Amino acid sequence: MGATSERPKFADPFNFSCIRLRVISMKLRTVLPTAALLTIVSFSGGVAAAESQSAAPAAQPAPAAAVQDITKEQAVEMALKAHPGKVTKAYEDTKKGKKTWEVKIDGADGKKWEVYYEIK
Repeated sequence: MGATSERPKFADPFNFSCIRLRVISMKLRTVLPTAALLTIVSFSGGVAAAESQSAAPAAQPAPAAAVQDITKEQAVEMALKAHPGKVTKAYEDTKKGKKTWEVKIDGADGKKWEVYYEIK
């Protein structure tokens, strides 16, 4: 056994490399959420300013004539498009205090369907 110039390789008894990684990851855990929060706050300020500028023209009431009542025939047609089959009943009903059309269908798939459309 001759003398060699190589130094013996020892394991890091204190595991300093692991500590350095932990410090870096802890810094990232603090820096990244802070940067994300600042980005969100800066964008939301611009959105709030844009909303406040566009809020004034939107304050005008919409014409009431734009909302039309759904007829019984329209309710039956929409229900059959959603669930093909045979309509067994279609009548006006009230659900949660609102007037609705209730359409009952024996579906082509063998299932029974109850479909509700708000009359408005």
